[in-house]
Amino acid sequence: MSLGFAGAIFAPLGGRILDKVGARKPILIGTSLCLIALIAFTVSGRHLTNIFIALVYILYMGGMGMCMGCVMTSALTVVGKAKQSQGNAILNTLQQFAGAIGTSLVAMIVAASQSHLHTTRRISTATGTQEAFGMLTIFCIIIWISYYRSVKK
Repeated sequence: MSLGFAGAIFAPLGGRILDKVGARKPILIGTSLCLIALIAFTVSGRHLTNIFIALVYILYMGGMGMCMGCVMTSALTVVGKAKQSQGNAILNTLQQFAGAIGTSLVAMIVAASQSHLHTTRRISTATGTQEAFGMLTIFCIIIWISYYRSVKK
């Protein structure tokens, strides 16, 4: 069973909340779940068990599932019906680019940490991974603040 299944379960929940109260609440709840998961990964980065990783990743994917559909729906309502296909194409393209850039940055941080010769490969990888999670946590805080300020009630 895929751990990404949590995102598929939380997406309809976010959609229901969106239909009832608007985009702000599911977007902020979903982003908050992602932020909590990233903080958990960052703080306990060197002492992770497989069960802990799975549970925190389920929390992260649940947050992503809850907020991403609502973000796209909210953004597409701004552009209007006439330009929704172009808006959808732009959002999907930006999502792919953001994923590629994020993956590259994380890989770069871990690789830079592994290049330190004064520690073992295991320790340097764990250190780099924890630093990468720290960077992702900072990005998530910036995203949360931007959603808080830009998505109206």
